[in-house]
Amino acid sequence: MKRDIPASAEARRKIMASDRRKCTVCNVFFYLFLALVVAGFLGAVVTVIVFELKDGMPAKLCYLLLAAFLGGGAVSGAVCCLLSRLLSRADLERLDFAERCSSERSFYVGEGTLATFGEDLVLHGDTGEGKRIRIPYSEVRLFSVCTRRAPKEKGEWSVVLELPARYLAKGGKAEQDEKVLVQTDAKERLYRTIEECGLSLLGEEKKPPEKHKFSLKTKYYVPVADKRKKALLLTVIGAVLAAAGIPVAILWNITAGSFLSCIGAFMAIRGLTSFRSAKSVLAVYEEGIYWKDANGERIFLKWEEIESVTRTQVGDTPAVKLQCIYGAYHLPDIAGAYEYLAETHPDKCPPEL
Repeated sequence: MKRDIPASAEARRKIMASDRRKCTVCNVFFYLFLALVVAGFLGAVVTVIVFELKDGMPAKLCYLLLAAFLGGGAVSGAVCCLLSRLLSRADLERLDFAERCSSERSFYVGEGTLATFGEDLVLHGDTGEGKRIRIPYSEVRLFSVCTRRAPKEKGEWSVVLELPARYLAKGGKAEQDEKVLVQTDAKERLYRTIEECGLSLLGEEKKPPEKHKFSLKTKYYVPVADKRKKALLLTVIGAVLAAAGIPVAILWNITAGSFLSCIGAFMAIRGLTSFRSAKSVLAVYEEGIYWKDANGERIFLKWEEIESVTRTQVGDTPAVKLQCIYGAYHLPDIAGAYEYLAETHPDKCPPEL
């Protein structure tokens, strides 16, 4: 719900301070309940170990403790999810109120920095103090961008502002053609402001996502050697521990041996999973290109966003450059991938010189 902006500056400061306190409290309780989730899991494990090692512990007490720890952990996990949503919503409301306290045409473009649309675009601090940078609209370009992390229509919408770097560089020392990109959340208030200022919004038009499955054409994989070595080492250690748990259980203590085998099995499974995922993936879809690196970073670009696909160098490493209207992405030059793109999308891949 949109809140009214008080006329008094003191009243505004009190509301913003209250919003910050609410976010802080939500954050504290989120980590508190997250700690309770971990404590519940550890409590259940300790209960089982104590029950097996200590003779005479009533089974009924063990089951009650298990139920308490596991139930408490499950409830705490549900509360964590709820608090995470509340925190996200409260933070959005806090930032929107702070923007509107400056102006209905003000929007955050970075930590503590607002962009206000007036006769020109003005960048300034959200405290009202400090330097104000005025940039003529003739030197500003705005792009509508949908950041997709998966090969599907749904994504996170934002508006990217392309600004001359000389306005932001210290002492104005920057190349004449050098540009800087800043990003702000896509809001109806922002779209109205852009229209009222008579500015053009380039890029993809925001529209409700269509519900259809994207068509996969081919995939390319790039194994990451360092990650695979670590995963293989973890698998071997886990297998050794799992095997060692068997004679320990037979010759010394069944509980200790079982616990050692379980830990080893868990490590081995984790190592195998890590080994399998220790690769980057380039997938070509009928609708666009999907990239996922071994660290989990993901991006999906629709063909409508991509202006050109060319081979280039990043340092000494061969790369493929995906040029979009608002910037470029550089991906590894995987054997066969560029040739496939050039064959299937010759309009995007200019002839190599």
